[in-house]
Amino acid sequence: MAADGDGRAVRVLLCDDAAEMRALVRWALERGATPVEIAGEAGDAPTSVALAAEARPDVVVLDLQMPGMTPDALLRAVSAAAPGVPLVTFSGFEPDLVAPAEVGLVTLHVPKTTDLALVADAIVGAAADGR
Repeated sequence: MAADGDGRAVRVLLCDDAAEMRALVRWALERGATPVEIAGEAGDAPTSVALAAEARPDVVVLDLQMPGMTPDALLRAVSAAAPGVPLVTFSGFEPDLVAPAEVGLVTLHVPKTTDLALVADAIVGAAADGR
């Protein structure tokens, strides 16, 4: 997979309260075949929402359990802050943790037990589908 038609790298917003997990995902994305730019990183829900609005990502990678909001509220807020931007939940919790209406906001759910190369491919694929 390559950058989009104008040669622009895929802009990814990484939201996880574990800095180590953000670093691992960033590492996997930066080593993939598709050019990726990390549009921002957030370690809590309020920062995730603010960056979703400000950073203009092509895709948001979002842990479901973030300090500052319930999973339902976080999904609604990030979706409202970045309308139309694919939301990839990357979590140890299944999407059924949230109400059915909010599950519908999730483009793709990737369990944290997934191989990092596959995680990176899934994130880039979700961004490409959303462009």
